[in-house]
Parts: sequence; structure tokens; C-alpha cells
Amino acid sequence: MKVFPQIEPLLGSEEREEVLTVLNSGFITEGKKTREFETEVARFLGAQYAIAVNNATVGLAIALMALGIGPTDEVLVPDFTFIATANAVALIGATPVFVDVDPRTFVIDLEDACRRVTKQSRAIVPVHLNGRSPDMGSLESFAAEHGLRIVEDAAQALGSRHAGRYLGTLGDAGVYSFGTTKIITTGQGGIIVTQSRKIYEACVRLKDHGRPSRSSEVHETFGFNSKFTDLQAALGLAQLRKLPNRIEQKRKLYQWYRDELASLPGIEFPPIDLSETVPWFVDILCADRAALELHLKSAGIGTRRFYLPQHSQPCFMSSGSYPNTESISRAGLWLPSSARLTGDDVGIICTSIRNFGLEYISR
Repeated sequence: MKVFPQIEPLLGSEEREEVLTVLNSGFITEGKKTREFETEVARFLGAQYAIAVNNATVGLAIALMALGIGPTDEVLVPDFTFIATANAVALIGATPVFVDVDPRTFVIDLEDACRRVTKQSRAIVPVHLNGRSPDMGSLESFAAEHGLRIVEDAAQALGSRHAGRYLGTLGDAGVYSFGTTKIITTGQGGIIVTQSRKIYEACVRLKDHGRPSRSSEVHETFGFNSKFTDLQAALGLAQLRKLPNRIEQKRKLYQWYRDELASLPGIEFPPIDLSETVPWFVDILCADRAALELHLKSAGIGTRRFYLPQHSQPCFMSSGSYPNTESISRAGLWLPSSARLTGDDVGIICTSIRNFGLEYISR
């Protein structure tokens, strides 16, 4: 029986050669290769500045701090997201205020945000979940009306666009993840992008003990040790060269699933514009998620459940009404989404799902 993991990294000889070059140089911490990686990411995105960091969670925290967000401040974040978004807010002493999401697109609902914004609100973090975004023009107007800074959580959105511009480059700052499951990976790691020189310089200080450069002995502010490494940058450069093809593969993968399953009772695909969106994972809503999970597991097909609502997590337990997040969280499932999958592979997976559907209908 062929086994299909829900996701897997794609590494090859190009990555090996890049890493060996760094190993042979004898310099493996953050240096020239990291600067090259930052330059190439910024060039791809059309951003003025890019700052590599050790992970995207810290990247979000640093970006918020660079904008002056801190204790006593509130930050609006979607209730439906990976917990890293809220953790980043809490790490800097601010308070995450959870906002319900749109029931179709799974991204932050600005009408609900209007109900939850207060005089203490200082920023909003739209999460571009699975490459989908809210209407960024409306979000920018909302932020301007309430005096909020915008930090885009684009961890799942590298390559996705809104109105022709890359997500992550539209707010004050944007943050991408290069974790193992992402469209390109450096093992761990992330990158902050911005068009502002002032924000860039603040991020550079904050990621390296508050100093403006590695050679400086003067530490102007408090800061972290959140540096990248040239080993990671070497991986990233090799992966970045594969990104255009991987973007197209991810789009084809989603379309294959949708073509095979769109009319199947009990399975719903959220709307997606594949001309602008690059799906991170293939996401569906299921009438009986637990049964489908069990069926696919018995066939060697890996899946992953959607995130729990953030307000229900023990570390952020809070009251309030978040009906859309709760409904999505109960029904959502990510299907096998590796860019390694072929059309034949997707056919095998979808046959198994259709067999489950026939069983489900006949109960």
C-alpha cells in the first residue's frame, strides 16, 4: 500500500550543494549568505527590505515591537489561526483580542473587528490563511480609521497576491515562515519584509541584542538573539530558485482535488482564486470529519485537522461568541498537499474519499 503523508519537505541535490559550500567556507552563522538570501526574497516580493529571523513567531513579535506595540496595548488577531499569531502578541506583553472570521474564506471578519476594537487597540494582524486574504483595501481603511498598524501574518502565503501585489508587502510589515511544512523551507526560520527604512532598522536592532550591526559594541535598545544562519540561507536560496515551479504545482494540486471531489456530498471546498492564491494545503470542510479521517488513515493517507479556536486554548481561554471559527474548526480537514504528488497520486486519494462518500450516503 502506498502511503501519502499529509505534507513533506522537498529537498534535493541543489540544497546539498549549497549547504556544502557554506560548510566548506567554515562560516556557518549569519553572514554573507544570509544577506544574499534576504536580497533575493526582497527582490522576488518587490519589497524594499527583508530581515531573516530564526522563526516567524519571533518575526511577528519583532515587527510589532518595531512599530512601538507593547504592554497595555491590544492587538486584533483572528480567532482561527495557528497559535503562533497570538503567542507573538503575548510575547511582547500586549493582549491578543480575538476576532471571528469570514465563514467562507476563513480570514478575519472586519465587521466583527469593528465590534471588538477599543481605545487600547494599536495594531491588527490579518492572517492570510492558506494564501487567502481579507480585502486589503477595506482592512487598510479600517486600520486608518482606528489608528492601527498592520502586520501581515503571511506565514502560509508566500507567492499569493491581492490585486496583483504580494501578500505580506501591503501593511507596515509582513512576516513569512520557512518552517518544514511551508512551500519553501529552511528547516526553521522566517523573514520580515517592509517598505520602511525606519521599521527595517528597528527590526535589525531588535533581532540582535539591540545593536544596529554585528560589529557594533553599542546596544541602543533591548533586543533578542534571533539571528538566522548561513546554513539555513543556503537551503533557502536553493529552495527559492524552485519557488516559481512549486507555486504552479500547488495550484495544479488544488485544482486536481477540486475537479475530482467538488460534487461529492459531504465535502465542501472553500472559495479560492487560483490566479492569485497559492494554496499552502488543500482544505475541505467535512460533514463527518472523524469518520473520513479514520477511513483515510486505514488507507495510508495522512490528514490534519484545522486549528482549534484560539479563545478555547487553555493558555488564552476567554469568553465570547465566535460562531464561524467554531464551525470551521469542527469540520475542517487538510488533505495530502505535498508538491511531490502527481495527478495519479491525487486520483488514488480521491478514489478513497469517494468510496467513503458512497458509504456515508448509504448509511
